[in-house]
Amino acid sequence: MRIRLLVAAAIAMSAGALPMAAQTHKAPHWKYEGKEGPAYWGSLDASYSACSAGKEQSPIDLGGPVAVARGALDERFTGSTFVLFHNGHTVQAALDQASTLTLEGIPFKSLQFHFHHPSEHTVKGKAFPAELHLVHKGAKGTLAVLGIFFSESTADNPALEPLLARLPVVAGDSVKFDSPISIGTLLGAKEGNENFFLYHGSLTTPPCTEGVQWVVRERPVQASRRQLQRLIKVLGENARPVQPLNARH
Repeated sequence: MRIRLLVAAAIAMSAGALPMAAQTHKAPHWKYEGKEGPAYWGSLDASYSACSAGKEQSPIDLGGPVAVARGALDERFTGSTFVLFHNGHTVQAALDQASTLTLEGIPFKSLQFHFHHPSEHTVKGKAFPAELHLVHKGAKGTLAVLGIFFSESTADNPALEPLLARLPVVAGDSVKFDSPISIGTLLGAKEGNENFFLYHGSLTTPPCTEGVQWVVRERPVQASRRQLQRLIKVLGENARPVQPLNARH
């Protein structure tokens, strides 16, 4: 059984480009705190207007009106080399080989993954220590994002260790992973049906472009406290607060 989106027609909506590619001029700097923080993003620049005026913004609280759906994730994960870099807002991996996520028969190719602390999405008001976003792009420019929570366990997660051991810690730094890493193993992918949250939203950073298809897995990836602390130390707090559901319930 494949995951089926709530409204198939929404796949045709234009989601725009990724944050850096979306700018046709030098957009102002934004942060996660102070006068350049999330509450002010929409007023920093006209290209950021969706951050305050949009009606389908992300992240959101899940598990209430946005109920869980059950199915098999239709993603063919591919091992990939990548450059892991610190862009000043998060640690992001630019993938050399793409995985393919299929939603309603539409294929989306993975571009990159990045991390947030704490989790941007919450489940019935509860946040997780971290969240990974695997960003995909369709042939017509539409975006789909697979969200994966991280929770604390008593043991190290061996699949995460190669990545966490080489995290770039300073904005502008990058690390090249020349040996392919299995993205499916990294995300704890498994066969069969499980629970996901499906909804239509936006990018969670400026310009907050809407029309993004979100698939957030209910089951988290387990990581030890030591591993999570390593990630959190590098990330700092970089999560946008949950946004109103508006008509999406």
